[in-house]
Amino acid sequence: MSPSSSPFALEVSSQGAPVSLLESLARQVLDDVGCTSAPMGELTAALAKAAASGSFGGPARCDLQVRAYANALDILVSSNGGRIWQTRCTIP
Repeated sequence: MSPSSSPFALEVSSQGAPVSLLESLARQVLDDVGCTSAPMGELTAALAKAAASGSFGGPARCDLQVRAYANALDILVSSNGGRIWQTRCTIP
């Protein structure tokens, strides 16, 4: 890992945290780093889809990954290993 990056990842099973909690957490992280350009509606929809996506009828796993660089923040939402949504926003 590069010393100039800071990763943050959260994995939640289908019996885990509700989407509203994940959205609040993501919003707080984005606010704390000054990322006001992130499309929260798309992020919320991606988290809901990830939390509802089961693998072959089994339990769903929702992953939220955030990686901060010197002037950018990468956000990735995935479910059971499959990418659902990602974006990059500029941070001050």
